[in-house]
Amino acid sequence: MLLAPSPRRTGATAVETAIVLSVLFLLVCGLIIGGIGVFRHQQVTCLACEGARWASTHGGEYEKEPNTSAVSLQQIIDQAVTPKTVGMNPADVSVKVEWIDRSTDTAWDWDSAPRDMRSITPMGEYVSNTVRVTVTYRWPAGMFWGTTTMQSVCELPMSN
Repeated sequence: MLLAPSPRRTGATAVETAIVLSVLFLLVCGLIIGGIGVFRHQQVTCLACEGARWASTHGGEYEKEPNTSAVSLQQIIDQAVTPKTVGMNPADVSVKVEWIDRSTDTAWDWDSAPRDMRSITPMGEYVSNTVRVTVTYRWPAGMFWGTTTMQSVCELPMSN
């Protein structure tokens, strides 16, 4: 018994390929942009930690050494944060540095802070002050995803 030939499906393969490749293209683009986003978030976290580390080691005790002075906010940004902003637009990165007095739990802006490494609580105990660095980055994720704001905070005790 002979089977009747099936009607030809001209163009069906092209349409199916176009649909599958479109979905595949969106998935691959999403994975690439998502991976870049994870990398940028890790980079922002690294910037905050590096700024806090640098500020904590160049704080109040540092200026007591000969020929040194306490660093300013701009020096922290220029020497600790900006060198690690590879691939980022520096205009989209903002840095906030605070000096935290642990005896009163008050936060001072870095440049207007008292420079004592340790404070005395009302009970007469010595406590180490800390430095808090907040880095905010406006990441242009792409034409479909718009701009995303990433932020990271790192707080470290002032070193001796």
